[in-house]
Amino acid sequence: MKGLENNMILKDYIKVSIAVAILAVSVYLIPPLTLPFSSVPFTLQTLMVVLIAYLYKPTQAFIAITLYLFLGAIGLPIFSGGQGGFDKLVGPTGGFLVLFPFITYFIAFFKTKDNHFINLSVGLGFGIAILYLLATLWLSYSINISYLAALTMMLPFIPFDIIKVFLAYSIYQRLPEDIIYPLKETIHY
Repeated sequence: MKGLENNMILKDYIKVSIAVAILAVSVYLIPPLTLPFSSVPFTLQTLMVVLIAYLYKPTQAFIAITLYLFLGAIGLPIFSGGQGGFDKLVGPTGGFLVLFPFITYFIAFFKTKDNHFINLSVGLGFGIAILYLLATLWLSYSINISYLAALTMMLPFIPFDIIKVFLAYSIYQRLPEDIIYPLKETIHY
């Protein structure tokens, strides 16, 4: 039994590592596009964060995103634009970054195996609505503008992030079921 438990722990470590690697690579897939009126870049991070939430168990998703943030905070160039450092967590986009682990946890926690409406609603609710409403508080504070002005500045990003949630869910739906819902391992004597 001890060997089986160690095997499951190793699988969790591998899954978390893969999620961190996917998220880190995603910032290099397209260059960050910063609109003239905003200090927040357009990236694929939201897509990958939501995809990780759909693919992983809540704790795995939370740990993966938290580890990603830790690695970026200590200076690995895995944040938008190939940047790293603690200052990114407390800068204008820090609210988004810091909320990512919680967003993934809640999406992963509330997703279902069969109900597409619930899964998309949870993805849109947590991945867009709650993320934007809360992260914009930090944005407004960090660049010293009103919350309404910061929220207005973020409006052009919302349609793109809605598309990212639908794309993440579409990818999740097309993956083989044994990847998403692995069969319980049997003990061989």
